[in-house]
Amino acid sequence: MAAALCLLMGMVMPRAEAFSDADAVRVIGFARTQLADTTREMPDATWSPKAALPDGTWSREPNTDLIEWTQGFFPGSMWFMYQVAGEPLWRDRADRWTRALELQKTNRQTHDLGFKLFLSFGNAYRLTGDTYYRGVLLTAAESLASRYNSQVGIISCCDWNSDWQVPLVTDTMMNLELLLWASRNGGRAEWRTMAVNHALKTLQDAVRADGSSFHYVDYNRTTGAIRSRGTYQGYSASSTWARGHAWLIYGYTMVYRYTGDVRMLEAARKVTDWYLAHLPADRVPNWDFNAPSQQKDSSAAAIVASALLELSALETDATRKTRYRDAALRTLDVLVSPAYYADGTNSPGLLLHGVGNHPAGREINTTLIYGDYYFLEAVLRFNPKPPYPWYSKTSFYQSQHLLGSSNTGVRTIEFDVNPRATTQDGTVGYTDSSTAVTGYSVLNMTVRMNTSGYFDVRNGGGYAALTRVNWVSGQTYHVRIRADLAAQRYSVWVRPPGGSEVQIASNYAFRTGAPAINDIGRASVRTVIADSDFRVLNHSITAGSSAVSTPSRPLEEQGLSTAFLDSLGEFESREAVLTAGDGNDSTASAEGDGAPGVIEDATAQPETPPVDAAPEVPEVVDERGAGCASAAAVPLPLAVLMLLGLAVRRRRAWRK
Repeated sequence: MAAALCLLMGMVMPRAEAFSDADAVRVIGFARTQLADTTREMPDATWSPKAALPDGTWSREPNTDLIEWTQGFFPGSMWFMYQVAGEPLWRDRADRWTRALELQKTNRQTHDLGFKLFLSFGNAYRLTGDTYYRGVLLTAAESLASRYNSQVGIISCCDWNSDWQVPLVTDTMMNLELLLWASRNGGRAEWRTMAVNHALKTLQDAVRADGSSFHYVDYNRTTGAIRSRGTYQGYSASSTWARGHAWLIYGYTMVYRYTGDVRMLEAARKVTDWYLAHLPADRVPNWDFNAPSQQKDSSAAAIVASALLELSALETDATRKTRYRDAALRTLDVLVSPAYYADGTNSPGLLLHGVGNHPAGREINTTLIYGDYYFLEAVLRFNPKPPYPWYSKTSFYQSQHLLGSSNTGVRTIEFDVNPRATTQDGTVGYTDSSTAVTGYSVLNMTVRMNTSGYFDVRNGGGYAALTRVNWVSGQTYHVRIRADLAAQRYSVWVRPPGGSEVQIASNYAFRTGAPAINDIGRASVRTVIADSDFRVLNHSITAGSSAVSTPSRPLEEQGLSTAFLDSLGEFESREAVLTAGDGNDSTASAEGDGAPGVIEDATAQPETPPVDAAPEVPEVVDERGAGCASAAAVPLPLAVLMLLGLAVRRRRAWRK
């Protein structure tokens, strides 16, 4: 009786959001390690991962395969990692696997060019503004549009199935974004019409009156009449295949975003409401809603979680907006629970218990690269810039964080810095967006924790400090910088924990001999001693001059405990080992540790970026994303967080 009452109360009482920034940071940290592992596992960039195998490795598909549909999810996931912290290392990895798919742009044998190319080249263009990516997308859209059948009004799919004449599948709803985006970005206007027609035809013939769905509809090539309908990857012709239905929820939401067509919003509501009404208690659907065989599909849940976060942001009805967002966050809560989250297992990915093709007996109860992709997308729709710490790197190349080219004029930079080691020789420095960080000599502004135990600031040709503010390992200090690019001067304040701001630099000159700086476009978090020996949190740049800095939220209020952040530092240290081949680390070189006012002429050995890295270009970062951070984060259990690093090491041992 008591249990039933609790269940009833849980259904009717308002529920606080449990999924928090801390969960988002945890997912991002784990994803970085898993994706870095995966880059090592692939023979080269001509292969992409698809599904986890029992031995903890990935099955893989060649990027040259014209029919296979999953190759875009791996580079797309790495573009998400680049979005989080603006690190060139992740941009270069993502670009490497993205460019390997360019050959698909003229592929007219598949309806899945959106999966292949919009998730890779589309994310690349969104985050960099590089017109190379745009050109590939426009060519790909033309290839996809060639599959439009005007007799039926759909993008035809599945040439490989000789039993069908002119078929559609619900999956194609996802690929419409390529046409809609291209029609806005220099492509043909009729591509938008094709996409809308396809969506309406799918709504008419694949969505049942009650909101459930068929997976496919096949039409007569001459008359356009329906030949058959069913669920090709589902249980039966009358059942609803979970992932196929998830494609509809996501697809109609996306088409509404592009068109504002209320018919698309109504369609999204219809298929979403049916889905939510038929979910089991744990929010993760069976692979087919009507199948007697029970096998959860986490990939369908991840797709819907991402879609619902966007739908809740677009929804015009306040009640639905709240209900959809709550459903998304409840789903994410479950996906980061031990029941579905892969941390501590031998899985090479993020989510357990995905289902690829159940009727064919393929990829059942495993990790799927596309489930992981939409899980990451959902996390970044929850918060497009989760407060993931920047950890110090001994490599100048890996120390970089790209900030874009819009930070001009007078700017206020703020961040928290936490030294994790008792000895520090660490710097946080800044230069122009067009200047690669190859050494200290290119950093126009630099704040340092020196080996003498206090903060100092670069002043022209050397380091100095107006007032000595000591640093202590394990403590967090707030740094505020007022930078005037026109005057080539900056001032710095440090606030010790529990204390007031202390000015340690006043109108100091930018570094003597550094390259010209037109914007604050790159940050460098560099250490001489060991990777991850200090971390930077809550980094921000705002226009103008801030007279008094706003105190940062305590880590505990964000659900980011010190133990948790330390465990992420272990991830970062391991990441540095795994990525040793991604960049030539220069020999560690300190700038010296002279007394305040003493000019030092230290030399930094230049660093060579990876031989296959993309050329350095100014970044245009578009932080698009629906949703926002949770207002009330819930701290993670300390014991679980302290075991995070141990679990990763154990998983690594199992995989060997």
